[in-house]
Amino acid sequence: MVVPDTTFRTWLKNTEGVEISKTTLTVSAESIFAIEMLSQRLNTTINEALLQTSNKKLKLKYILNGLNVHQTQYLNHGEIRGTWSNPKYNFNSFITGKSNFLPYAASKKICELPGEIYNPYYIYANWGLGKTHLAQAIAKNLKTKGCKVISSTGESFTNEFVKSVRTNNSKIMEKYREADAFILDDLDFLVGKKQTIEMLIHIMNQLAVSGKQIILTSYNHPSKTHMPHRLISMIKSGLIVKINAPDSETTRKYIYKKLRSKKISISENVLDYISNKKFQSISEIEGIINTLIAHSDLLNSTINKEMVKSIIKDYKLDDLMDQTITEEKVFSCINYLFGIQTVDLQSRKNDRKTNFARHVAAYLLIEKSNFTTTQAGLKLGKRDHSTIIYSVNKIRKELLNNVELKQEIEKSLSFN
Repeated sequence: MVVPDTTFRTWLKNTEGVEISKTTLTVSAESIFAIEMLSQRLNTTINEALLQTSNKKLKLKYILNGLNVHQTQYLNHGEIRGTWSNPKYNFNSFITGKSNFLPYAASKKICELPGEIYNPYYIYANWGLGKTHLAQAIAKNLKTKGCKVISSTGESFTNEFVKSVRTNNSKIMEKYREADAFILDDLDFLVGKKQTIEMLIHIMNQLAVSGKQIILTSYNHPSKTHMPHRLISMIKSGLIVKINAPDSETTRKYIYKKLRSKKISISENVLDYISNKKFQSISEIEGIINTLIAHSDLLNSTINKEMVKSIIKDYKLDDLMDQTITEEKVFSCINYLFGIQTVDLQSRKNDRKTNFARHVAAYLLIEKSNFTTTQAGLKLGKRDHSTIIYSVNKIRKELLNNVELKQEIEKSLSFN
């Protein structure tokens, strides 16, 4: 049995068999993170190697280095107290690709060193892209490390704070100060609630000073949350990561894994056809998968391209463009379409033609090059956030009706 050298050095080199019985081999590893990788990703490989060398099937039991073989309390020592819990949400069920690998990797790293790095840890993304999934995966992993995890949604946190004020019972909020890890899902709910935000700041301060892990999720970058400067500064002192809309690789892996779990086959060309569509969220992909499964079952038919086309036509999905479209390509496209130079886009020229070309440029920088509004604004002559948002929304509406312009843009991007 052969594994890549990097896999061996990372996960297997520092493991050791510490006890063997008729049915079980106990293996020690250097961290909870290593135990998770061994048990979830390499368990089958290790079992096959054991069978080849000992000609016996043995159960594998993992413990931390330095623990007595019978000291396994760490597995159940921690706890999760909170307002949400979905058994499906764990690291193993999180499908990764270019659009979300950084948040996934950072979340795993936090579980290895809670409170020591990336603190506070802030995940933001549109609805349905996996913020809550990662937050719950972190919670479950930290529990196995013996951590006391307190989780809450923004709404529940607010309700508890209001109740504590009305009943003059400060103990209601004390549980958050006692956490080893505090997770707040949907920070946006607190916008405009000054006293609740003040309480959150005090709790975060105390946890940070104590070296406890803080995890926040939101739909927006902290600069766009309309939160007090003090809270934004605290958040920016940690790590901020964004989960982007699924790319082709992520979509493909997600569809394949879901259908495979249902023992439903799909051809490569049909899989390519679906994964080349631009989805806004994983939830949107999930909906299409469920519809495909239902059609396949009810019609007693395999999933084919005609079935897929009939299902997704109402979703009005664009084809997924090359995600590496550079700003140079965007400006080249604008010059090709309108004869407008980059210097004019960045100037204060305000004629109708230049304005429209500038709107299209802003749209392309945001939608095709994954620029932030701040970055796009700088590229277009230091335009502010609201100006860029206005341009993007204007062109989105325009393209819903102007099929010719949409085709010209796509053609220009493919040739420039």
